[in-house]
Amino acid sequence: MPAFDTNEYKTRVANLQALMDRAGMEALFVLGEANMNYLTGYDGRSDYVPQAALITLDSDTPRLILREMDIHCATSTCWLPEASIIGYEEALIAKRGASPWPRLAELARQSTGTARIGCEMTATGFGVLQHGEFVSALGVEALQNADGMVARLKKVKSPQEIAYQEEAAVIVDQAMREGIEAIAEGVRESEVAGIIMRRLCTGTEEIAGGPTKNPTMPVAPVANAPHLKWSDRRYSAGLQTNFEIGAFRHRYCCALSRTAFLGKPPDRLHDVHAAVLEGFEAAFALLRPGQTCGAVARAFSSAFEPHGIRKASRIGYSLGIDWTDGGASLQSDDETELVPGMVLHLIIGIWEREEGYVLSETVKITADGPVSMTTLPRMPFII
Repeated sequence: MPAFDTNEYKTRVANLQALMDRAGMEALFVLGEANMNYLTGYDGRSDYVPQAALITLDSDTPRLILREMDIHCATSTCWLPEASIIGYEEALIAKRGASPWPRLAELARQSTGTARIGCEMTATGFGVLQHGEFVSALGVEALQNADGMVARLKKVKSPQEIAYQEEAAVIVDQAMREGIEAIAEGVRESEVAGIIMRRLCTGTEEIAGGPTKNPTMPVAPVANAPHLKWSDRRYSAGLQTNFEIGAFRHRYCCALSRTAFLGKPPDRLHDVHAAVLEGFEAAFALLRPGQTCGAVARAFSSAFEPHGIRKASRIGYSLGIDWTDGGASLQSDDETELVPGMVLHLIIGIWEREEGYVLSETVKITADGPVSMTTLPRMPFII
C-alpha cells in the first residue's frame, strides 16, 4: 500500500509541475529512485536497471516506466492506476548489444510529443553512454538539467513524513544503545553489527523496522575512517568505535551517531568531545526559522575552531527518503533559509589523520525552534 494519502502524492506532483512550468519544461524524467518514491510511492528498490517516472504538464498522474517484472512492485506500493504503469521487455536486460534506454524513450514518446524535456542527469546508472542513447532515441537536441528540482520540494516535510521519521527515531535510539552495550573484550565486531541490524530491521514492540543500510562503525585506536563498516576482528581494550546508523520507516530515515571507547580512553578523546559538544550545541541552538544553513555552520565554527581541532567537512544536511535528500546543506556558503518542517542531520564528524570522533542527531525545525528526535545522551560512551 502507498505510504501516504493519494492527495498528498497529487500535491507533490502539482508542486513539481509548477517548478517545471517556470523552468520551461513540458515533460520531466525523474530517474532517482528516492524521487520516484516521493512522487508515486514506488518501493521496488530496483535502480540497478533503467527506470523512470515521467511527469508531464498535461496530466496530474505520472507514468512509471519499469522493467517488466517490476510492474508487480509498483501495483502493490504506488497510488497510480495500472494504465500508468508501463513495463519494458525483459529481453533488454543484460543483453549484449542492446539497451533499455531507447525503449524507455520510445515508450515516453507515446505519452508526450514535446521537445522541452527535463531529466535528472546524475541519477544512478545514467552515464554518458546511456545519456547519448536516450537523447538520440527521444529525437531531441538536448535535455534540460533537472537535478535538484525534486529535492527542492522534499526540503520541507509534511506532518506524516515527520511522523515516520519520529517512529524511526525510537528504533535508532534503541539500536544504538544495544550496539554499545554489546561491546566487550573478545566480542567480534560482526556480532555488534548484527545486534544493531536486528534492531533496525525488527523495530520495537510498537513500531516495525524497515529495510536498512549497513551501520557505519570503524573500529580502531583512532576510528577516523568515516565510511568503514565492521570487520571480522574481535574487540580488545584500547579500541574506539564511531557509530553512524539510521533506522527507516517507509524509507524515511532517522540517523544517529555516537563514539564508544573500550577501556581507558586517552585524555585527548575528552578534549575532542568537549570541542565537538560546544560546536554542536552552538549549531543546534541556531536551527530556527529565519536562520540560514550558512549561519548555523558559522555558529559551529565560532564555537569549535578556538579548540584548535581541524574539521574540513560540513556539519549536516537535509534528511528524508533513503537518508540524504538534498535541498539544504549545513555549510558556510549555503544560505538556504530554515523553515518549520525541515529535518536535518546535524553531524559533527572528525575524520582527520590524528583525530576521530562523531556526534550526531536528527533535528526537526519547528516554529518554536529545534527539536532532537532522539534521546541518547550527548557523551562518549566509555566501556
